Amino acid sequence: MPNHIVLQRKCWYARLTIPAELRPNYNGKRELKTTLKTSDRKVAEFKAMRLIGDWKLQFDAMRGNPSASQALAAEILPYPEGKTNPDTGMSDKDYAIEAEADLLKDSQKQAFYEVALGRATPTLLYLDKFMQQWDVEEKTKDMARTAIKRVADTFATLEMISTPLIYQMIDVDTNTKATKEKNYGFVRQYFKYLKRMQAYPQDKPNPFEDLDIKQAQKSSTGVKKRIAFKAAEVKQLMKAAEIKGDNQLVQLMLMAAYTGARIEELCSLKVSDVIKVDGINCLNITDAKTLAGNREVPIHPSISKLIKNLIKESKDGYLLTGLTFNKYQQRSNAIGKRFGYLKKKAGFDKQHVFHCFRNTVATQLENAGIPEGVAADIVGHEKKTLTYGLYSGGTSTKIKNEAVKKINY
Repeated sequence: MPNHIVLQRKCWYARLTIPAELRPNYNGKRELKTTLKTSDRKVAEFKAMRLIGDWKLQFDAMRGNPSASQALAAEILPYPEGKTNPDTGMSDKDYAIEAEADLLKDSQKQAFYEVALGRATPTLLYLDKFMQQWDVEEKTKDMARTAIKRVADTFATLEMISTPLIYQMIDVDTNTKATKEKNYGFVRQYFKYLKRMQAYPQDKPNPFEDLDIKQAQKSSTGVKKRIAFKAAEVKQLMKAAEIKGDNQLVQLMLMAAYTGARIEELCSLKVSDVIKVDGINCLNITDAKTLAGNREVPIHPSISKLIKNLIKESKDGYLLTGLTFNKYQQRSNAIGKRFGYLKKKAGFDKQHVFHCFRNTVATQLENAGIPEGVAADIVGHEKKTLTYGLYSGGTSTKIKNEAVKKINY
């Protein structure tokens, strides 16, 4: 905030550089600047915080962001009418609305007027309050926020929503059926909250309840399924990481290639997770993505020495030492991005991601004639049959060990 305030003649001013592409809307001005009417720095910083936020919101609205224009209109709504011009019949608030609307794209103006004049409710008006009271993980909130904002891009106000238009939106959504069910499930939760807060008509059903979501028809340029790395491609990626000098990424890929474990599972492994089960050295994977993901994976002979070295070199109790946590308390984010840059530079497309090492291991196990139930216990997949999935205690460590040894590069 200190960069956005300046002291002139014993009075603090708020200032913000106008992005170059938006300057024509401000008659070529390079900077917004206004007095904060105080000589106290702390008071100035507090006042400037809200003002700078409003200016940035205005910039986003001018760029065509529907969410920003809704928020801008919602901020104007409680303004007092002020004085009325006897010649035009317009109040100070009317002039403020017109001034803001003039900065927006034509396609946004109608929804902006409806909200600013109190004739409509912005779809995102209660989003922050909904998130504050929703007791879920932060990552889930972020995914939900993205999904809800995407819907608000189509329906700027609650009054615009109708079932036919919702299905039009769903039909052009190219995500998988599972992803769409998850995303519109988030929106359904938000609208449950809106009804509870009486922000959505009580006599109307939740418009996102009981949606009949079908699998999208992918175009030839649509998202395709992930592809397993071939053995030669695994070696290619490891060689590329070696040349780059990223030894830790090499270690991570080796562990993935011989275990089929997810990237976060590997990055979360502690030195204490290297255990013996029935006399066999294993990686004890806990707190996995699913219940079936909690498992013991025998250590392949090809990475046995690597695991021993990682234990000796660890400085923080983790096998892959030195990785940092992101805001979701995950250690794989940064090294995952390093892998993304590496594989892209090596010529791999979006069908190839780190998760594809799991596909590779599953493919190798299948080609080696390993039963599907055994492979599922190694990579941490749920078993689909009732007998094995519900009643079986799982594959023995000895059998899993023999199966893991079939993995070969």
